[in-house]
Amino acid sequence: MAKSIPLIRAAVLGPMIRWLRASDLPVHERLQLADLGYMSGDEPELPVPLFFVFEFFRQMAALEGPDIAARVVTENSVADLGKFGRVILGSRTPRDALLRIVAALPRYSTHELISLRPIRGGLCVQAGWSMVLDGETMHLTQQFTASLIQGLYAATECGHTTPRSIRIRAHPAFGIEHLRPFFGSPLATSNEATLAVDLDDDVLDATLIVGISGIEKAPAEEWDFLNGGAFSDSARLVLGPMVDEPAASFSRLAKASGMSARSLQRMLTLEGTSFRQLSDELRRERALQALVANPGVISAAAADVGYAAQSSLSRAVRRWTGSSPKSFRPAAARLRGTGPR
Repeated sequence: MAKSIPLIRAAVLGPMIRWLRASDLPVHERLQLADLGYMSGDEPELPVPLFFVFEFFRQMAALEGPDIAARVVTENSVADLGKFGRVILGSRTPRDALLRIVAALPRYSTHELISLRPIRGGLCVQAGWSMVLDGETMHLTQQFTASLIQGLYAATECGHTTPRSIRIRAHPAFGIEHLRPFFGSPLATSNEATLAVDLDDDVLDATLIVGISGIEKAPAEEWDFLNGGAFSDSARLVLGPMVDEPAASFSRLAKASGMSARSLQRMLTLEGTSFRQLSDELRRERALQALVANPGVISAAAADVGYAAQSSLSRAVRRWTGSSPKSFRPAAARLRGTGPR
């Protein structure tokens, strides 16, 4: 598989966004701190750069405390995970939910790893990332995942039951004691890069009381994988939502890729493209879609795709289609499917 930009669905931010709104704190300003200001906060299936999500977690911890990733998780958090959450809520038991999570994970994240290892009388759930992370990021993401697993495990006919063991990477400065109120005695320090949660068979096979059997297949075939394809495909996913912003710069894409500018340029060149070409293609697609939907409103379409003046878009449309914006509907309808995918 070709190297791709690390991505995850924006739904991973759902529990934190819900918490920010409930706390009457500014969602957009917090997203901006992690270069995610182009998001509305209500686009759960939008692919977003993992490096930006990790920065969002770190910024939240700096402002709200090192336990924030556990504190935001509630009984609503699985539902906040968008389509991924609906797959989980369609489960009959925690074991069924975990199997569905493993099956659906490549459609939710490119570099997240979750495995289920049999142990005596149960399963060990191991969760981590196929990339090198700093200690704080490991600690924050592991407490978030552990909280979701614990919440799922407790939501059965057995009542509120805690895992047998939760082994989590310690925060470099605060250790793990700040998490004791959330996880209690099962909590222990791990020196590993992966979270490990031991669960018992009798609870794993108990009926979930929060599930709604059959609401989502595991996984739905029409739900796209985030992995696979060319590197430029993942670059287009990153650039698409932000292409009309002045901040949609080459350096921003390099940051999202976790690469130096030189390495990014080399990768795009190897695939016969460039940052400028990708940006132009995305603006073209968005402009044609806007004008097909409403060909008479040229000024709005120009603003939507980042053109400073209506005349600039008019010249671009003539170059792309050979027609003026006001008369190009038939041409645009033919060209909508011919641009890069």
